[in-house]
Amino acid sequence: MGKNGSGKSTLAKVMAGHPDYEVTGGDVLLDGESILGLEPDVRARTGLFLAFQYPSEIPGVTIANFLRAALNARRPEGEEIDAVEYYNHLYAKMDLLKIDRSFTSRAVNDGFSGGEKKRNEILQMAMLEPKYAVLDETDSGLDIDALKIVSHGVNSLRGPKLGILVITHYQRLL
Repeated sequence: MGKNGSGKSTLAKVMAGHPDYEVTGGDVLLDGESILGLEPDVRARTGLFLAFQYPSEIPGVTIANFLRAALNARRPEGEEIDAVEYYNHLYAKMDLLKIDRSFTSRAVNDGFSGGEKKRNEILQMAMLEPKYAVLDETDSGLDIDALKIVSHGVNSLRGPKLGILVITHYQRLL
């Protein structure tokens, strides 16, 4: 938690490996290993998940296809998740997060409200099951109802196998 300009989002971008940021001192360790020299996709495969304040829209790509591609990208070359296994996993996570099944037939963040974008990120986090999640201003711009839904989603995923860093201006999500 901190004021504007205190480096909260910069930390998230550095952890993600954003090319506009250069680390001039120090290190970023996950499980005792430096991730600074790793490409962003490799950082993700080590178990790091980042949800940014302004997620991108991907017109024409459904959430279901996007999530399946993300899961397949984490598997050994040429090994894809079985369709039945995938949808069982997806629907279990959607039920846990109280997300309607029709949600995943929509294009990724295309025309989404702020709350829908955040809900989509929480679903991504649930599906990918990272070791560490950095949520950059996940509560920003949400009305009270959307905030409750996102808070429920984050809290339902909490556990001993997931570390969560919440970047925020407010205590309401903490």
